Amino acid sequence: MDEEQTHDTTQSLLLASDVRTAMQSILKSEAFSSSKRCCDFLSYVVEQALAGAQHEIKERTVAVAVFGRTPSYDSHDDAIVRIKAGEVRKRLGQYYAGPGKQAPIHIALPTGGYVPVFTLVDNAEMVDDRSTKADSGQSNGVRSGKDRPTISPPSVVPQRRWKRGLALASGIVASGALAGFVWLHFKPSFVEQFWAPALHNSTPVYLVVAAAPVYVAYAPGENSPRIKSTEYVPTSDQYVGQGDMLASHLIAVMLQKMHQSYEVKASNTVDVRELPMRTVVLIGYSSTQWQSISKELRFYIDGDKAGMITDRGQDTQWYAHRMTKDFHTDEDYAIVSRFFYPGTRSLVVLVSGATNYGTEGAASLVTNSDLLRNALHDRPPGWDSKNLQIVLHMKVIANSPMTPEVVASYYW
Repeated sequence: MDEEQTHDTTQSLLLASDVRTAMQSILKSEAFSSSKRCCDFLSYVVEQALAGAQHEIKERTVAVAVFGRTPSYDSHDDAIVRIKAGEVRKRLGQYYAGPGKQAPIHIALPTGGYVPVFTLVDNAEMVDDRSTKADSGQSNGVRSGKDRPTISPPSVVPQRRWKRGLALASGIVASGALAGFVWLHFKPSFVEQFWAPALHNSTPVYLVVAAAPVYVAYAPGENSPRIKSTEYVPTSDQYVGQGDMLASHLIAVMLQKMHQSYEVKASNTVDVRELPMRTVVLIGYSSTQWQSISKELRFYIDGDKAGMITDRGQDTQWYAHRMTKDFHTDEDYAIVSRFFYPGTRSLVVLVSGATNYGTEGAASLVTNSDLLRNALHDRPPGWDSKNLQIVLHMKVIANSPMTPEVVASYYW
């Protein structure tokens, strides 16, 4: 078989060289160039598929080949492959929504697996003389025109043999599998364990989003009483950041799935120090409404230091180094805190980014079991009932936070 052809020569008009060219364009794009791991992930699965080894593209093999895990890798304790696969899918979506919009070949990573799918979007210039046969209906099963065939390497495992093997394996491990299913079905997820101390079905959780200070400019003569120069009027309790709003939506949806009632409160109406035995979820960074309690913790955001996350009051490198004047950035940091406030024994969950990107990224962490499992890899026994803080860092691409990575954690 010609090495320049894909494995499925009977169903594909795509050349391996064309797929590799498409992949290189993806890897050099802004969506991928900032993440070596995502580039390595995509390169590995594409090359394996082109080599006809798609049946080897499994969670364990990807963990070992791409992320350096040992052959004894256990996906139940380490979700790195699933997490990065989700990020690769997200980055691919951003690429094809932007610079790759007109790309003739699309590479996708379907949900539920790691075998890539190659789609010929416009085959007018990408195929050889065989395209003539395709137009005449002699293309070995490949549709032409607007059908846009999806090309995916076939399995090399004979179907009947696979079925016999499955039947034999099912007969051997039936009782053990049933017991395992029952155990996994009733084992609380990491999201459930994280939020368990905060949930009291009879008492609504207070969901509070920080108000963002906004200055409204009035030109001379535009307001009353009339003024002679431009005036900037602060509005400290009327607006919230877009990322903070998205974060509140993620958490609200999660609470609904857990059948936990909640109430949305304005940030200027809630004082944690006056709410005994109440669960309060504070979303976003606020230097006025709740900095007084966050400063009592080990990690907190210092608004006087460009949103730097300090460690016991000491300066760190955990801040957005390239933030623009309009608060856009290509990276962000955030803190997830869960603690009992000593004065009232209220449980406080603080999800706060240095900017609203960080808040959105932190919310995605505390509402996703795979992300939480990975973030809590160094958790101590009984972590689910302890106070905790997790400091996160994340890239920001196209105004969207990528998968957050843990840079520090603290339990007490």
